[in-house]
Formats: sequence, structure tokens, C-alpha cells
Amino acid sequence: MRTLLSLIALPALLVFSSCSAQIKNAQSTVVRVDGDCPMCEKTIEKAAFVKGEAEADWDVDAKTARITIDSTRTDLDAVLQRIAQAGYDSERYLAPDAAYAALPGCCQYERTFKKAPLTTATMDHAGHDAMGVDHADQGGPSSDTLAAQAPLNPKADQFNVVFTAYFALKDALVASDAKKAAAHASDLSAAVKAVQMERMGPDLHGAWMKVMEPLANISAGIASKTDIDTQRKAFAELSAPMLALVKAAPRPEPVYYDHCPMYEGGADWLSQEKGIKNPFYGSMMLTCGSVKETMTK
Repeated sequence: MRTLLSLIALPALLVFSSCSAQIKNAQSTVVRVDGDCPMCEKTIEKAAFVKGEAEADWDVDAKTARITIDSTRTDLDAVLQRIAQAGYDSERYLAPDAAYAALPGCCQYERTFKKAPLTTATMDHAGHDAMGVDHADQGGPSSDTLAAQAPLNPKADQFNVVFTAYFALKDALVASDAKKAAAHASDLSAAVKAVQMERMGPDLHGAWMKVMEPLANISAGIASKTDIDTQRKAFAELSAPMLALVKAAPRPEPVYYDHCPMYEGGADWLSQEKGIKNPFYGSMMLTCGSVKETMTK
């Protein structure tokens, strides 16, 4: 009898082991993800899934998802952003209204995370209203909370921190400072994850969905390195998504798309300066390169 039970249990054990082995460096987190029905379960899990990188197990009763990732290849935010794009709110990201509206009727859950539009007096730069009263002192929401809930300015302001971090990373590589490069790459990764997709228009939202994961993942990889040559090689991979982003969200000042013909058979970067300062060679060949394109608002 024991032999029979062992033979029955063995296939199940092998299946479990095979599934667990699909994701290396596995890290699991349980997060709240809203939804209503088994159809929602399929959609959420499909949106989360990337072979060998991420998967989700959504509980229809608890409204929670156990998300498992390869922590060396992606992170929780990237998975939750895909789930949001599919139409489902989580405790970190809200789905775009258009994505939620596109869900079948049976899947249109009550949006418990979505805040009502906020109506406030005009705020000055210090976070006070026009009468000079700090809401935090009156027992209401703090100025930080109001700023987080208030609509953001279109396009440029939404990505200002992303571009600032990118240009600081570029400058650190020009200076051949690996420590500063790692720090600014970490800032860039964090800035990408902080972008609030639900406040974008449809066109900008679509463009952002194409670039957010490579931007977050490549910059996180640079942040984890201490060797300047490795950082520079990874930095070259940021060029294509950053170019796509600056075209979708033009900057108030000109941005120059520069090209170095020598590095790795040809590599590009973005700069705020018209004069060439090469991040791939630094002082060795500081002015090697040319401006390929100038982008203005």
C-alpha cells in the first residue's frame, strides 16, 4: 500500500518541482489586486506571466495575488504595471480608465483603490493654499498627500525626474565615476517606477508601456555594477527607450541625440548640451562623436 501511495505521489511531486524550477532566484510577494471572477483570474495571471521571469497566482476570494519573480531579472513593480495595463487595480498601481472600461461587464469590479477627483484651492510652491493655511495643521490631508493626488501637468512634468536622473548618470560616466554612476542609475530606476500611468493620455500611455520595463531593468542593472566599463556597456542600451520617451514627452529645452562611431561599433546617448561629451570614453576621447538629431518641444 505504501508503495502504491508513493507511486501516486511521485508524479505530483515531480510536477510541483518542475513548476518551482521554472523561475530561478525566486522571490514571492502577496499583494492586493482587485477583480471579481474566474475570468479576471485568467487575465491577471496572463498579464503577470513572463516565462522564466514572473508569474502570479490570483485568489478570487481573497482578492490577492501571490507574485513570484526572478529577482535578478525583474521586480514586483514591473509585474504590477502589466496587471494595471490589463485593467486591474492593485495596492501600488491603478489601471488606466480606458483599460478598466474595456473589461467585460462581469469583470468590472468595484474600484476600491481609486480616489475621487480632488477639489482644492490653488496651491503655492510651498504646498499651502492661497490663504496661507497648511492643511496638515488643520487635521486634513498633508500637502504631500494633496500633491500626490492632484493632477500632474501634462507630459514634461510627469517625466522630469526620469530625465534628470538619466542626464546625471550620463555625466557620471563622462567623469568616469562608477560610484556616482551607480547612485544615479538607482535614482533613474526609482524614478521610472514612480511614474503614474493612470494620469497619462492614451498615446503617451502606450509609448510609456513600451519603454518602462527596459528603462527600469537596465538602470537597475547599472546600479548593481561597480565596474565603469560594464556600466558603460549597459548605458548604451538605454539610448533607444530614452529616445522613444523624449519623442513622446518632449522636454521644454532642446535634447541632443549624439552618436559615437567608435564604441562597440557605434553607440548613442542623449544630452542637454550641444557640445559632445562622450560617456563611453570619458577623458580618453571626450569629444569623439557628433549630434545625430536635435529634439525640441
